[in-house]
Amino acid sequence: MIKKTTLLGAIALFSFCSFSQFTFELVKDINPTGGSNPSQQALLNGKLYFQAYDGTNGYELWVTDGTTAGTQMIKDINPTGNSNPNSLTELNGKLYFEASDGTNGYELWVTDGTTAGTQMIKDINPTGNSYPDGFTEYNGKLYFEATDGTNGYELWVTDGTTTGTQMLKDIYPTADSEPYGFTELNGKLYFQASDGTNEYELWVTDGTTAGTQMIKDINPTGGSYPYGFTELNGKLYFGASDGTNGFELWVTDGTTAGTQMIKDINPTGNSDPYSFIEYNGKLYFGASDGVNGVELWVTDGTTTGTQMIKDINPTGGSYPYSLTELNGKLYFQATDGTNGYELWVTDGTTTGTQMIKDINPTGNSSPYGFTEYNGKLYFVANDDTNGRELWVTDGTEVGTHKIAPDISPNSDPFASFSGFIVFDNALYFNANYTSVGDELYKLTTPDFSSIEKHAKNVNFKVYPNPTTGVLTIDTDIKGQFSIFDVTGKEVKSFEVNNTQNKVHLSELNSGIYFIKESSTGSQVKIIKQ
Repeated sequence: MIKKTTLLGAIALFSFCSFSQFTFELVKDINPTGGSNPSQQALLNGKLYFQAYDGTNGYELWVTDGTTAGTQMIKDINPTGNSNPNSLTELNGKLYFEASDGTNGYELWVTDGTTAGTQMIKDINPTGNSYPDGFTEYNGKLYFEATDGTNGYELWVTDGTTTGTQMLKDIYPTADSEPYGFTELNGKLYFQASDGTNEYELWVTDGTTAGTQMIKDINPTGGSYPYGFTELNGKLYFGASDGTNGFELWVTDGTTAGTQMIKDINPTGNSDPYSFIEYNGKLYFGASDGVNGVELWVTDGTTTGTQMIKDINPTGGSYPYSLTELNGKLYFQATDGTNGYELWVTDGTTTGTQMIKDINPTGNSSPYGFTEYNGKLYFVANDDTNGRELWVTDGTEVGTHKIAPDISPNSDPFASFSGFIVFDNALYFNANYTSVGDELYKLTTPDFSSIEKHAKNVNFKVYPNPTTGVLTIDTDIKGQFSIFDVTGKEVKSFEVNNTQNKVHLSELNSGIYFIKESSTGSQVKIIKQ
């Protein structure tokens, strides 16, 4: 068996070259005998909190300041097993979450980051589990779904005290109202719920029992099941069914009259709009018109302004997913029917909707987990050679590439990936780079936008850029220059003088590089085609 400590040490010591200040490191080997499987990340007061397993105490609440010594279990909430803290949500300088102490079941907990300050707020269900979920901050309190064992799953609220943790309203007195999708708009909280008569409809609360009401019975013959609540220009957009037109795009201004279907996108069935995101004053989403399959759509809130942007897959649905904004464009996963599920981008126009790169030429790369960090988009994708790995894009094909430590990684290091989070100018995530454990890592990169600005003030110029093979250095400086790849590895060094100011790059692969002048540290990004 390969010793874990040897490989982990290699990762911990690995760092990219000093000029670009790239680092890729293990935060801590939390479970020396296997994987700690960190997940449920949340930020509070300059630290990162998460759930992890150390091999002894079960899945408990942990915290890190980004250092090995500062990565510690806060409290063994359940000494006999797993407390499984999840849904960590910040309110008034504390983190609230669901957890089990092994005695009272899954209840509402809070932490201020100390052992003593990590406590159960209230045993909401004395006979079992209350399963608090859907925590949403509104007007200085936390609203959520829970059951007290008597009234079913109803709307609850807490101010962080035992007495201040109460059921707000028994919406469905004889069963579960199951409130879901809490979203604030114009000083009120909107959600889906059932009162037992009207089934699942659109509801609103102002934080009082009397002010918790159904807005509209959208589907008089059953439930409308509103979902995907997204704010745009002072209104709330969502998907719902009126029982006649299927699941279509709806909008509300909070009034009965102002709750309307925007457009029957699919007259023959359900358009099933999903993955809503606000971008440049409009709402983008995936939907099917019943003819072109599931494609990328946009709305400005009017019927005529609700249109398909592009039929990405003419032979079926492109299924755009995980729409994420970066530097004035929207990135997403989609398939054109030929290249599989790959990385796409749109500027909101038909011609500006394009595949960025066919990461997996033999199948689906299925990119997901899109997260902006220092001016670029990081995500997980599978190129069919290295398994699920960490990737990055600047929006160009050559600027879309895999990132990995300079060691032999596991063949599928992101198999248990639970999400990225940016903390203390670093990108944190869980990965299994050693084949013997899923642990917490962090990637630190330079701010690429700062590099671009700095490049305008350097003491040399390069051309042509992009280049296919020969680069000319235009400078009055005599000295040493070096070229580094995006991982910070030096790939070439050379001297520039009055008679020698050209460098041949034919041996370099296509991609992004940085050229640096040694005496001043000036650097410029170049692209090798």
